Amino acid sequence: MDTIVARRCLFAIAPDGTEHEIVLAVGAPRLHPGGEWSADVSLGVLPYKPFTVFGVDSWQALELAMRYVALQVEHFTEQGWRFFQEKGGESASR
Repeated sequence: MDTIVARRCLFAIAPDGTEHEIVLAVGAPRLHPGGEWSADVSLGVLPYKPFTVFGVDSWQALELAMRYVALQVEHFTEQGWRFFQEKGGESASR
């Protein structure tokens, strides 16, 4: 991911009790030769495969990438992960 346009750092506790600093990131939208746009997503150390989100324009690609990150955090929360604004801080989970 060359240019990051959105980034959030969280403290997380995995279901096995291990603690992690998590950096969620969305890359700047890129225009492809066919006219479609994409934005890369990174979920830091969370166990997932790198992902690229596509949209009809830069706005949609960025919007869908942000939604994808939120859905993945929700998914990991359902799997027993706990997310916080910082270590010892308020919960960042819904």
